[in-house]
Amino acid sequence: MDKKFFIGIAAMAALTLVSCSSDDLDSLSDNSSKNEAISFDGYLGRSTVAVNGSRGGGETANTLQTKGFGVFGKYTSTDGQTSDANFFKNQKVTYSTTESKWTYSPLKFWPSDGHIDFLAYAPYVNGTELTDGSKINNFAVSKVITDQKDLLWTNATSQITADVTSSKKKVNFQFHHALSRLGYTVNLTGDYSSNQENKATFTLKKITLAGSPDETKGAFYTSGTIDLSKQNNKEGLWSNQTGQQKFDWSSGDKLVTYVDPKDQTKKTVSNSPSDYLFVIPQDFSQTKTEENPNVDELYVIVEYTIHYQDGKEQTNKVYKQIKRHFLQGKAYNLNLTLGLPIEFDVDVTGVGAGVDGWDAPEDGTGDINIGSNDNPWDR
Repeated sequence: MDKKFFIGIAAMAALTLVSCSSDDLDSLSDNSSKNEAISFDGYLGRSTVAVNGSRGGGETANTLQTKGFGVFGKYTSTDGQTSDANFFKNQKVTYSTTESKWTYSPLKFWPSDGHIDFLAYAPYVNGTELTDGSKINNFAVSKVITDQKDLLWTNATSQITADVTSSKKKVNFQFHHALSRLGYTVNLTGDYSSNQENKATFTLKKITLAGSPDETKGAFYTSGTIDLSKQNNKEGLWSNQTGQQKFDWSSGDKLVTYVDPKDQTKKTVSNSPSDYLFVIPQDFSQTKTEENPNVDELYVIVEYTIHYQDGKEQTNKVYKQIKRHFLQGKAYNLNLTLGLPIEFDVDVTGVGAGVDGWDAPEDGTGDINIGSNDNPWDR
């Protein structure tokens, strides 16, 4: 966890940036032996743990073992005269708990010279093909949040020599998160439920992420092309991003109660493990101007109700623009704080405090003289 940023929202809301990037690629050892089977090892560093085997916060070492990953491999001989772009073509690799190792079928063996460029992704999808040698086109971000995938990728190049046995020669993959992950929490500005004389309860109705406050515009990319040959945290991983979609992130009533930030024993209302958003990295930090009108904009819109002790109910709908550049491999949290009570204040200190003093008319007619020689009484 590297950084935290905060953003306000009407009725108070905040956006926290949390870094959750994987370790850099572990390079391969440089030796192999002729006619030994090619084997793989897969790792996913510093990832969150799925809850009860669910989708959780995304792909983890456990889910990687369960779902497996796909491998592409291009072989090139030392003299460059022989090559095979499909030496591995979307080969599924899974983890065998009985053998305690990564396995695939049918086996392939190390050539006698040259090198193999490996590209890998997860979770495995049957029928996946590459374009331009290293790209997966039209990766789609599902409109249904629970169907979204935490896309992983990695790559490695293995030089082939003949002085090490295959027991030491494994293609070691360190997978990286290709998308940005978003979560949320909801809290109140204070405890309004415990005071029986002024009791008010808050119910979260809906959270929407859209490209405009009225929710008529989409915001997030619907699809894009990923280049599996790119290194982690480098430019050019994504291209051909298209589409704009909004997400109805939270629907259905959720009771919101105040949680003291210092109280570690209680938790605020938050997205369930299956409700994390996984989106293609996108820049929403730019400001729209006449000179630069075509910028991507993102708004969070929150609808909630307040139930008063006298039986009355009030529905509020608030929004705030989020100006943030969502980066690859980073996790973000929208910390939304609701409830801005109407408060009164009267200054009762000093001369004339709290109430205006009496001033004489500016035209000098404040004194009304009756009974004088100039204005005698009527008889």
